[in-house]
Amino acid sequence: MQPQRVFLFAFLICFSAAGVGTAAQVGESKVAALDNLPAAERQARLVDGARAEGAAVIYLNLDQVVASALTGGFMKKYPGVNAQVGRFSGASIIARVDAESRADKLAADVIMSGELGILVLIDKGVMARYRSPQLAAYPESFRDKDSFWNVSLMNVLVPAYNSRLVTREEAPQRLDDLLKPRWKGKISMDSQSYYWFGALLQHLGEDAAIRLMRGLSEQNLHHVRGRRLLTQLVAAGEYDLAVETNLNTVLTMSQQGAPVWFAPVRPLFLRPSFLFMTRTAPHPFAGALVIDYLLSEEGQKILAAHDRMPAHPKVPARESQLLKGLDVRMPDPLDIGRRYATLGKKYLELFPGAK
Repeated sequence: MQPQRVFLFAFLICFSAAGVGTAAQVGESKVAALDNLPAAERQARLVDGARAEGAAVIYLNLDQVVASALTGGFMKKYPGVNAQVGRFSGASIIARVDAESRADKLAADVIMSGELGILVLIDKGVMARYRSPQLAAYPESFRDKDSFWNVSLMNVLVPAYNSRLVTREEAPQRLDDLLKPRWKGKISMDSQSYYWFGALLQHLGEDAAIRLMRGLSEQNLHHVRGRRLLTQLVAAGEYDLAVETNLNTVLTMSQQGAPVWFAPVRPLFLRPSFLFMTRTAPHPFAGALVIDYLLSEEGQKILAAHDRMPAHPKVPARESQLLKGLDVRMPDPLDIGRRYATLGKKYLELFPGAK
């Protein structure tokens, strides 16, 4: 279904359902009331409630292939619950959710996003508390103590290089290697690398991180919006090296025969993607069922099958084998998320060409 049709469908639901505003306000408590039931009874009532609602609207920033695989698996498991998807690229999901919530027209039941700036919407009252029973299998660091968010998958941010233009010996091993004259005019970066910038600030401290970023700016660096496009351009030979992109994209393109690989810079940073239920969810039971499915081993295996790094500790990922022995770190995503706007402003000061 096209995004425009998805949004039309979602808005028609919002405006045609009698008493939807009141129902949405109590959606969180309706789902929470099931937690007092035995597991089997809870699941049966949740499924019945979801089928009565008939649909769940999901906003996400995954590519179409993975989104279709996840929703297809969900609808096969729960026939009668139609998973409708609105797809967004980059930080546009933050603007969309914020604008709709301000207008009291947020159509999404569930939001799946790796954009850390969306965490500020918790403070604005957009997100609802939901503690999925699937979280028992996850580390505590992968779930919010107040039950507003859950980590659903991991991205690993890596430099990527064109393997026809760059040898493995030339590939950067340390962050400072990105500043070598070898890369001047031949290096590229996402125009919204705010998370990576925030991770550097935590790892290096402000002075050293700013110094590194200024050094990159002096490399005649080219900015491209979107890590997938950035990686494609590196593979096509437009640039020798990308400062940071998603490892899963590099692996997928390499498997398809593209001359692209990742540089084992120390350190590499993990970037989580989050799941939320919205406070005004038009379909709270169906939304909860979607979150449970996405966090389940079944849902996480779909991510792994599409070269995404699942968050579930029992679901293996190809990335895990490749990253053995490397320095891979998890920054504090909440700190980055709540400073996202400030990071973006500073980033654009450091890289005027990213505007």
